Amino acid sequence: MDAAIILSVGSFLAILAALVLLRAKNSRFEVKPSDIVVAVVPVVVFLLVTGKLQTLEIGEGGLKIESAFVKAGEVSIDQQVEPLTGVPAEPVRLDPKEAVSKIPQLIERRTEGLLFRLGHGGYWGPAIEEYFAALSRQPFFKYLIIEHPDGRFFGIVDARALTELLQNSNAPYRADDLARWLNQTDTKKLAQLPGFVAANDAIPTGTDKFQALQRMETLGVERLPAVDEVQRFVGMIERSRLTASLLIDVTKSLQK
Repeated sequence: MDAAIILSVGSFLAILAALVLLRAKNSRFEVKPSDIVVAVVPVVVFLLVTGKLQTLEIGEGGLKIESAFVKAGEVSIDQQVEPLTGVPAEPVRLDPKEAVSKIPQLIERRTEGLLFRLGHGGYWGPAIEEYFAALSRQPFFKYLIIEHPDGRFFGIVDARALTELLQNSNAPYRADDLARWLNQTDTKKLAQLPGFVAANDAIPTGTDKFQALQRMETLGVERLPAVDEVQRFVGMIERSRLTASLLIDVTKSLQK
């Protein structure tokens, strides 16, 4: 059985049991129709949002709710794309002093990601290691974004997990290896970096909310990169923000 269905049934029973136990403290064990309604509502919302429930037919009210979810789900994700702040132009190897001198500027701009370009040829392991070591101490630093030479998005990496791995003496690779893979466009090696999400799994900005949520559910992730019509990276989509936006749209629709 699907894990989402099992979770939904378990949640329904848990909520129902809690309501019955609360009533039992004041009177006696009894299951009322209102208890079932209260218990089933959050389960139905979850199933509709995740796409496990496509149609809800419980009289006119049920059809109205289903219609509201469908309408809200068809809205584009454009407004939920969160651009990364402070993403700098690709760091280039000039000399270690200049690389280090740029780090305070990145911290001041609250840089969330470092941008690298495949086949650049000038990346240097020690400089990359210094960038990551300094920025990983900042809570806002999260991503390594990799682009093709023409600017098309190639993939995104969990920068904090990568930094932790590079600082481990038993790591299977070092910063020099990362620099070489970038310089030589070794896409197979880069795709094995921690938290890597490829361009094929990125969400086009014209995608509707339901499709975006379904892709996150399929991949088992909480966030995905977003790309524009020419496959350039434009920001991140988070499941929690997308779900909240969907529920707000549904609420507004029902109020009308």
